[in-house]
Formats: sequence, C-alpha cells, structure tokens
Amino acid sequence: MKKKWLSGLWAVLLVLALGLSGCSQSSSGTGGQKELVVAFDSDVPTMDPHMHNEPNAITTNWHIFDSLLFLSRDLKIEPGLAESYEQKDDTTWIFKLRQGVTFHNGEEFNADAVKFSLERVLNEKQKSPQRGNISAISAVKVLDPYTVEIKTKEPYNLLPHRLFYLSIVPPKYVQEVGDQEFAQKPVGTGPYKFAEWVKGDKIVLEANENYFKGAPKIKKVSFRVIPEVATQIAELQSGGVDIIRMVPPDMLAQLEGNPQLAVTSTPLLRVYYMAFDTKKKPFDDARVRQAMNYAVDIDTIVKKVLADKAVRTPAGVNPNHFGFDESIKPYPYDPEKAKSLLKEAGYENGFETEIHYFTPGIGQQITDAVISDLSKVGIKAKAKFYPESSSFVEKQRAGDLPFRLGHWGSYSVYDADAILQPMFDSKGVYGKYFNTPQLDALINEARSSVDQDKRKALYSQAQQLIYKEAPWIFLFSPMDNQAYNAKLQFQARADERIYAYEIDFKE
Repeated sequence: MKKKWLSGLWAVLLVLALGLSGCSQSSSGTGGQKELVVAFDSDVPTMDPHMHNEPNAITTNWHIFDSLLFLSRDLKIEPGLAESYEQKDDTTWIFKLRQGVTFHNGEEFNADAVKFSLERVLNEKQKSPQRGNISAISAVKVLDPYTVEIKTKEPYNLLPHRLFYLSIVPPKYVQEVGDQEFAQKPVGTGPYKFAEWVKGDKIVLEANENYFKGAPKIKKVSFRVIPEVATQIAELQSGGVDIIRMVPPDMLAQLEGNPQLAVTSTPLLRVYYMAFDTKKKPFDDARVRQAMNYAVDIDTIVKKVLADKAVRTPAGVNPNHFGFDESIKPYPYDPEKAKSLLKEAGYENGFETEIHYFTPGIGQQITDAVISDLSKVGIKAKAKFYPESSSFVEKQRAGDLPFRLGHWGSYSVYDADAILQPMFDSKGVYGKYFNTPQLDALINEARSSVDQDKRKALYSQAQQLIYKEAPWIFLFSPMDNQAYNAKLQFQARADERIYAYEIDFKE
C-alpha cells in the first residue's frame, strides 16, 4: 500500500513539475512533416475492423478504412464510398458507389468489395461482434461494378446509420493473407495507411497522399498507449502527446491555467453500467440485482468522481437516444431497502463477488466507490483489473464475467436500438448475459417498424422491463473531457472520434 501511495505521489509531483516548466517540445514535427500524437488508455485488441467494437480500435479504423457513408461532425449522414443511396421500397436499398478509389495496396474498390465486406460480417462462422448491427440484411447483390442492392428481412430505416461504421475491406488482400495477417497489417481506402503496431506501446499511421477526398494535412499519426491518466497529463504538458481524452474532472484544474493547452467538455452518447450475468448465482435473482442498485450511491459518484459532468441513465438508455423514456426515474440510494431485498432473497449476510473492469482512471474510481457502497449492505466485492482490454473483451464475449463494469457508445447511432439490440436481444453480441422472449419481441418489433410513435412506445415498454429486472446497476453517461495542444486547429466531436483528417496545426 505504501509503495502504491508513493508511486501516485511521484506521478502527481511529475505532473506539477512539468506544468511549471510548460511544453518542452512540439509534436508538429519539422520540415512540413506534421505529426499528431494521441494518447490511448489501452491498446487495441485487433486491427481487423470487423472483429471488435472497442472505442480505441474504432478510432484507429476511422483513419485506415472508409465506410459507405460518413458521419459528419454535426452528426449528419454524408456520402462516403457511396456517392448516393435511395430506398427503393420498404426492404430494398440501392447504393451508387464512388469510382476511381483504390485500397492502399492498389486493389480497386468496387461493388465486389462492398458485398464481400457485408457478407463477411454477416457470416456466422466469422463471429464478428458487429453482426448484430447489420443482421437485418438478408441479401447483398452486385447490380454492376459500382452499384449495390441491399435487401433487409423487414423494413429497417436505421440501415444507413448502421453502415457509417462498417468498414469496407479489400477482398483479394484479405483472402490472400488470411484473417490473422489482416488483423496485424490492415489495408483500407482511408486517409491514413498502416505503418507500425508495437503492441502495448504505439500504433503509427502515415498519410495516404492519394486519398480520394484529398491528401491529409497531418502527415503522421501516432496513438500511444498510456494507461495512467497522470502520465498522460505529464506527456501532454511536456509535448509528448497532443490530445488526451476522458480527463477526470479533478485533474482539469491542472491543465486549464496552462496557455499552451486547451480543454473542452463534450456530451457523449456513451453509457456506463455494471452488468450482471443473470444466469449465475446470486445474480439470477432480480431482488439481488435491485438491491445492488439501491445500495450504490450513484449521485455521489457523479458528484465526486465526475464533478457533476454526467447524466443518470435509469434504464440503460441515454437521454440522447431516440426512444428514451424520461418517465423512468433512477433507483434512489437506499441501503435499508437494499438490505431488505437481500434478506428476502436469502442473502441476509451478503455474499462475496468480483467486479471485472478494464478502463483505468475513471474505471478504477467508479469501481472503488461501488465496492465501498456494497460493503455497507454486507456484499464483499473486490476488483479485478484487466490491463489489456483484449483479454477483458474475450472473456466478456465468452460469457465469463458474472459482474463487470462496462461502457457502450452505440456506434454513435442516436436510437435506442443501438444499445438495446446488442445488450439485451438474445442475438445481440452481449445478449447471453440477460434476455427474455418478451424483451426480444419488443426490440425486434421496434427495429422493423417505420412508425416512429409506435417505436417510441415499444422502446418505453422495453426500458420499463429492463428497469424492473435490473440486469445492470444503471450508472450514467459522462462528459468527455479532452485536453489538447493549443497549437492544434481542433474541435471535439460528439461521437467521440478523434479524426486526424479534420485536424491541423496552426501556422
């Protein structure tokens, strides 16, 4: 304990010392070779854009790959690799593709690449965690080299929203080198080419000078893996990195007085939660799950850990999702109610459990607070941290984490389907932890309806059921506190992406 305390003190002293000395170097490079350095709190699990749903990896993918459609800074869907699209009927969509685009290895982009990419994710044997995003698709047909027809099983108006995060990959290259090699050395059509991946340390990308939207102004992008927030801040102040995200509010004051740095806070769609495996004891009893919601003082966590820069999500859905039911109020903090429910469920003396988590910084602060609150009602919890997100994700997909802290950004799709389907549908990527036939029916009926009022009513029913069954300890949606080099021409995006193509250094 003493060693850990001294280590933390040293990190704070280092931050303060660097803060007094100011930035000692610039990441912008020399001779016009501009380099942007971004801090990641953990490494990516894979470079294969179809085989993960992890935030840092999605940010990396945005640079290497393109999608049929593009989500603009103001959250509007714009042309990407598809120049245009139209809905021919309730279940038929036609996409006209951009011509003259090549992958980084020289392979031609065309309709075959689109068909290959979509069918790769849809293939059950591929085991893509993104399959649920496009599972409404029933068929993909090449009409000509630059026209694709996509059929859905039922009406699905969210299809364009689901396609702006689905990367298009080069079929010949993937088939030639195989999935394992592709996951190490990706090839896309994006503004940056893969250069290097030193696992646990950094990812390096180089500008694609032939990018169809024009060559990037930033010529090199590096993502450095720096788990400790204090170290990230020290690196930002010394000029070792240019952007850091999710800065704890209590550390913002160290940065705001530095004229060489800038700070911004952006509302997020991301939702934090603590999920139970409702098929395993003691979490198979709804009374236990409800008790744990009453036992945790989330309002105090929001105030002390997040400086009130967060909103409660009482049934898992973000207030910015279409379909959010504002009539559902958060579980209040009520330890006595929690004890009563535990006694009723046969756990009067509590029980022991582990909280699995992989997000350092804010994740540790949340976990420590929850452990303290649970102890007050007799539940003895201990934390299990995963320094590599890939091992956490692997166990999570396998259903091996009975109680875990997680967060979900909905792929920046501002519709309740984007969180309900992957988390609570039996066919969703995490549906194994909690699902019921009733909830499945509500989610899938809402997916296929074109009546927005009906969809909203169905989402309300789904949230009421989720609130009652309490498959999560419902936490909050935080603000994203970003700090960056003041020399950057930079604006934070509401969809969490740091996109170097939109960034430049001031002259």
